[in-house]
Amino acid sequence: MPSSVNTALITLTNPKAQASEDYKSIRTKLEYSFRMNETKNIILISSIKPKEGKSQLTANLAVSFAQAGKRVLLIDANLREPVQHNYFHISNEEGLSNILTGQLPLKNAVVRTHVEELSVIPAGEVTGLHPTELLASETLGLILRQLAGEYDLVFIDSPAAEWTTDSLMLAAQCDGVVLVVKHKTVKLDEVRKWKKNHEQVNARLIGFVFMESET
Repeated sequence: MPSSVNTALITLTNPKAQASEDYKSIRTKLEYSFRMNETKNIILISSIKPKEGKSQLTANLAVSFAQAGKRVLLIDANLREPVQHNYFHISNEEGLSNILTGQLPLKNAVVRTHVEELSVIPAGEVTGLHPTELLASETLGLILRQLAGEYDLVFIDSPAAEWTTDSLMLAAQCDGVVLVVKHKTVKLDEVRKWKKNHEQVNARLIGFVFMESET
């Protein structure tokens, strides 16, 4: 394991820690959900507010599933404030935004990480188009269906739902959504509104993950 591994990736830096066990527990519950509901393999990790721990959860779940032998792809679809390239110490010069504008072939955007079986598509640098316009393109749906056939699991990290409609548009393209809620920061009415909005686009809620601390 490289010495430069981000400490937020607890599943790598300290696999025996309680937090790592917690991620394994979430992995097990997700696997059970997949079997019971015949969920496919494109999973969006969402949150209502920023700083809920969504991105860290996405990264650690991706690592955990890869450690279990799954072929995993993590896509950073937070085109406004991407962070996944920082977790895995990869470049963010090219990525999803460049694919969606036709500037970069899909195969050239996939970056292998130091974690066996785990690859990442970073968000990429800002383009002339608005992030919402990029994520609303038909190209995204075509790309996701292609990737679904190449990987066992595709995890997507999205912007916070209260900021933009980006997360809602992404949810409509995915097979399931996991909502991350930080303890004591989100009101029940906000969760109900989030759920109603996602039901209107036929998004399927897999479950909730409650985070104790800001990450």
